Amino acid sequence: MPNVKPPWWEGCVIYQLMPRSFHDADGNGIGDLAGITQKLPYLEWLGVDAIWLTPIYPSPLRDGGYDITDFTSVHPDLGDLRDVRLLLEQAHIHGMRVILDLVLNHTSVLHPWFQRALWAPKGTSERDFYVWRDDDQGYADAPVLFRHFEASNWEWNEVAGQFYLHRFLRHQPDLNYANPAVQEEMLKVVDFWLDMGADGFRLDAVPFLFEAEGSRCEGLPETHAFLRRLRARVESSGRDVLLLAEAIQPVDESAPYLANDELHAAFDFGLTAHLFAAVANGRSDALRDCLTHAQEMVPGCRWALPLRNHDELWLGDGHLVPDEVVETILNGFPGAREHWLNWGINRRLAPLLNGDARPNTLLHALIYSLPGLPCLYYGDELGMGDWPGLRDRDPNRTPMAWSRAPNGGFSSAPDPLLVLPPITSPGFDYRVVNVEVQQQLSGSLLNWHHRMLTSRRLLPALRYGDMVMIESGHPSVLCYARSCQERSDGEENLPAMTVIVAANLSGTGASTRLDLSPWQGHRMRETLWGCEFAPASPEWFAYLHAYGFFWWLVGE
Repeated sequence: MPNVKPPWWEGCVIYQLMPRSFHDADGNGIGDLAGITQKLPYLEWLGVDAIWLTPIYPSPLRDGGYDITDFTSVHPDLGDLRDVRLLLEQAHIHGMRVILDLVLNHTSVLHPWFQRALWAPKGTSERDFYVWRDDDQGYADAPVLFRHFEASNWEWNEVAGQFYLHRFLRHQPDLNYANPAVQEEMLKVVDFWLDMGADGFRLDAVPFLFEAEGSRCEGLPETHAFLRRLRARVESSGRDVLLLAEAIQPVDESAPYLANDELHAAFDFGLTAHLFAAVANGRSDALRDCLTHAQEMVPGCRWALPLRNHDELWLGDGHLVPDEVVETILNGFPGAREHWLNWGINRRLAPLLNGDARPNTLLHALIYSLPGLPCLYYGDELGMGDWPGLRDRDPNRTPMAWSRAPNGGFSSAPDPLLVLPPITSPGFDYRVVNVEVQQQLSGSLLNWHHRMLTSRRLLPALRYGDMVMIESGHPSVLCYARSCQERSDGEENLPAMTVIVAANLSGTGASTRLDLSPWQGHRMRETLWGCEFAPASPEWFAYLHAYGFFWWLVGE
């Protein structure tokens, strides 16, 4: 029996939250680090393994904190470095890790580095902290990412007398990684947060660090070389520290980030799109091919699996997924076209699904049972709504609903002081859709997530196991087996186990026969309620209701 302690992130469930919108401890209307610390018992009860915090750094907040003015401090609205230390300590006591957002690609125009660059002469290292040109014609093949807000990747600066590159918004100039001083400064930032005790980094926008003419300026060899330096720097700390890549690219282009000497995990945004498309058209074939291809490219549990996050549901320009996948999603969900922003749909999960809990639970049941790191966006465990009409992506970033109290228990501040308004739209009103109410209702979506995550924790096959596709005779049914060998992680002995998953992606019931020959005669039990099914056989019959799923534990 192997006795190798796996890294802490293997098969972990990541809970993403926005500190300013999660919980306000001091009553000023803005969520803070102390508020997150107060809510750690809830997150432990829910069953997540790690918390991913969107940027906590000083910022003018023109882009949700991703426009940074100091990489080694904390925005005063959120607290200070002592609050970070306390959060890390308490999270570890509650059995959870903390992942920080590391924004490598750009800064705010108000960052001292950029202000110094403006006044420095051309050709100096200070000016060359950023990417400058005398005209705006460079890197013409690189797409404009924020196309609803920007017409170009270049912006003129009168003081500098040059154009500077910004792959994101004009107030976020790109750092120049061709300058060794920039690389060293960013590695010092990593050192700082490692010394603070951070357990991992979600690496924002990793494909865009270097540029080259005649390319999309994504994933260049120089970028991978720097990420190998970053990996080596992290490993020199002597701790297991997760490096998770945000690379909104097809798996063929994301896979190189997961080389053994580079990063540990990467988001699979193509899979996210295929999941929504499968629910939109009720077919499993394209999703099956997507899953198979991802495992062929990078086997095991190294893909992070989000459904929604703080950005729009990214579908891309035909590069991430084919145009027909995008059209399937836009045609399959009412109102999706009206909420298109930049390169995707600017809606939270529950409103996108028209408040229907059935596809909601189906999609989560899939990401909880697929190989990888499931990612749960704060409030999605409740079916929280959004607030269309707010600026940019703020509709998806509204305050967490904790109770029926004013402001959903998020803050005791008067309404005008709140960072964003709480949800009051019909069907999603915070006085009904909140933690307090749903914890008291055994059939609530929140308690469903709690049961699912508890079951997943008890089923090592779903956390660590290999995946094998199982043929289904029904076009709407996706079926696969997750299997793991007996192992010891140094703290507990984990048994050999097989769990078979079947999911009906359509809004009508589905009957199918499954070839379970490898497990013929073995006992089949549904994992959530322990219901017995007929023993496995080569022509095993199953019925799945609309958007239904099963996890079956295979055993003697």
